[in-house]
Amino acid sequence: MKRRETLPLGVDVGTVRTRVALVERGPSDRPSLIAVASRPTGDEPARAIAEACAELSTRERRCVLALRAPDALLRTVAFPPMRARERMRAARFEAARFIPYPIGEANVRVAAVERGRYVVGIARRDAVGARVAAAKDAGLRAVAVDDAALALGRAFPYADAVVDVGEEATLLVLPDEPIPSVRRFDFGGRALTAAVAEALGVDGATAERRKHTVGLGGAGERVRDALIEQLASALIEHRTGARAEVRTIAIVGNGVRLVGFADALERAVAIPVRLGALPAGVSETLPADVVRAASPDWGLAYGLALWEFAA
Repeated sequence: MKRRETLPLGVDVGTVRTRVALVERGPSDRPSLIAVASRPTGDEPARAIAEACAELSTRERRCVLALRAPDALLRTVAFPPMRARERMRAARFEAARFIPYPIGEANVRVAAVERGRYVVGIARRDAVGARVAAAKDAGLRAVAVDDAALALGRAFPYADAVVDVGEEATLLVLPDEPIPSVRRFDFGGRALTAAVAEALGVDGATAERRKHTVGLGGAGERVRDALIEQLASALIEHRTGARAEVRTIAIVGNGVRLVGFADALERAVAIPVRLGALPAGVSETLPADVVRAASPDWGLAYGLALWEFAA
């Protein structure tokens, strides 16, 4: 009988919280979520990672980390027949068109997907280095730095779109072939909190509590509506050229705790918007209601742990 095997840890280093997912590969080769540990990131992500790993009580030292746009980007390009060295030069030229920093600061990789068509992966070198260094300081060994959009797609495979509302920005991930389409918007939980604080004349902590309990309630709705408008425009634009209709949107991150956000987005796009939920039966050890409630927060870490299934 095949023994259970621990997969590399999925490490999601967020602006506010760091989450580490422990996943095993069972006898049927099916992944099973054992546990997720979470700690405040603060100014020391290495400490947050180490404390989360200590809570998990695992000997696994391998890990997979994540970068989000604009620190990580994937693009499909078409190249005529050329030598590998010439193709790499062409890829770096293409990459320079999409990044807001000098190409000399980027790692660029090229992978063929079909004749004449390639995926160009771009990652900011110092961002990769910071993630890998934090993991190393926590006693882990990074086997990969993945694009967050790919990990979210693995975590929520049923969703036609994933909206990830982070602290600093929001990502719209739309599954596509051979890579997902990703749009980044410079609106996040921090901007919404600041708008509430300004409107009500309260401090940030009070605004954050209000945002998660009673919603915006007329305070900060301008920022929320601006984000929803941009998401709706992007979804409409996607529909014009998409091969498949967007029928379900999964919302994860800060947006889950913002009362009324999902309903407002659903009204704007006329597409069902649901809280992100990991697949049924994803864990043999954790209660189903716990997994369901935590799925929007655990999704990225879990998807990173599944990296070997997509590699």
